[in-house]
Amino acid sequence: MAREKVQREKKTPDALGEDFSGVERKILNDPIIQQVVALARKKEVSLYLVGGTIRDILLDRAVRDYDFVVEKVEKPFLDQLGGLLEASLFPMGKGQGGRIYRLVKGERSIDFALMAGDDIGQDLMRRDFTINAIAYSCGQRRFFSAPQALEDLKAGRIDLISSQALQADPLRMLRAVRYRCTLLGFDLTDRLQEEIKRHTELLTEVAPERIRAELDEIILSPSPSKGLGLMHELGLLTRIFPEITPLKDLPQGRHHITDALSHTIEVVGEVDLLIREKHPFPFQFSEQERLIAGYAALFHDLGKPATKSADDTGEIHFYGHPEQSSLLAQGIMKRLRFPNRVRDGVIPPVENHMRILTLAQGEPTDKALRRLINAMGEGIRLLLVLGMAESGSKGNRDEGVQGRFMDLCQRIWDLYEEEDLIAPEPLLMGRDLLALGYSPGPRLGEILNEVRRRQIAGELRDREEALRFVQGAYSP
Repeated sequence: MAREKVQREKKTPDALGEDFSGVERKILNDPIIQQVVALARKKEVSLYLVGGTIRDILLDRAVRDYDFVVEKVEKPFLDQLGGLLEASLFPMGKGQGGRIYRLVKGERSIDFALMAGDDIGQDLMRRDFTINAIAYSCGQRRFFSAPQALEDLKAGRIDLISSQALQADPLRMLRAVRYRCTLLGFDLTDRLQEEIKRHTELLTEVAPERIRAELDEIILSPSPSKGLGLMHELGLLTRIFPEITPLKDLPQGRHHITDALSHTIEVVGEVDLLIREKHPFPFQFSEQERLIAGYAALFHDLGKPATKSADDTGEIHFYGHPEQSSLLAQGIMKRLRFPNRVRDGVIPPVENHMRILTLAQGEPTDKALRRLINAMGEGIRLLLVLGMAESGSKGNRDEGVQGRFMDLCQRIWDLYEEEDLIAPEPLLMGRDLLALGYSPGPRLGEILNEVRRRQIAGELRDREEALRFVQGAYSP
């Protein structure tokens, strides 16, 4: 991208003179906006539709969330609107003008923030990016915009509304990356990129939960690997994840063609692509499972720098790196306050991501595959996709190697579908052993655990086989 040669002059926002009648119709035909505007008129509440909502309508994108600015927060109005929309009302953190109130209706949110400054013009000039500095007055039925907003929107430019925007809220650095990933055809201006590079240390001032929320959006975006790559270029990736820094320029041996960091970012992209359209198995991932898969891919090789070794021939090894990666991932997720459900989903595939790749190098028995499925539970689906992404990112074009790996993945999936190996019905219960004359106590549990282990391995198929095994192996 060519460097911009002149600094744009910032002027005061004013009402737009262009014909926006078509955009206005889209706004006023939205059923949620209709109800908000109708009640606001009835209660004489002055409000503006602002920011990303206007931007997405102008870009003909589906509106997921709604942002309103009010001249005065009227709690009774919000309570009544919540009842009308059958939405829950929550007070949020501080915005640019004060506390934000959010109504949540299903998967949609409707935010109301107090106007920053004396009028909508001052409010727009305190926003993050030019493309979000557009407002519609629901009472006056007029549009307002900061200078360059429409021009940047048409040109696909993500630029700061002012040089103080990042200092006002450093999270905007990550938000800029998120917009790059979610707004098709948009890119950061050179000025914005330089400003981010100069201010990455300000991220330490941002609450971990807010950072993680933006990271979630990047991982779930259509271009997570591009987002992570841009974060690395801007110095954000290692600022948020210092554990990733040693992966840069770390050689990985003859099985890889890139350094560990490039490989990690590639695997995130491969996982996303496999989940969206390419994996050969008859299952789909929920949004939360996609998030878990993305973070598992991002964290899977964190332990390589600490476990790197070389043998007598100079061959590089990383023995034990999955376990070390798991420890580092747990530290990151604790620091950024990941929800338990995400953390619990990420750790097993990180700890076990080499198992399928290792099994593919030999002739694994069904017994070994059954034990893997039982250990992973429903996470075996994610492990299959992560293994495929790892295999595909190594640059190995040996069709025989790839074919053996995919055959093994298919065997694992067939076993998973054919048998209940995660929570099979017990072949024996404690009462069965008591009826055979075994005494109550810890020994009963040991016997039942061994029966279960052999059941999962496929060595014991029914109750009769289990009874014969117990009577032959254990004396009452």
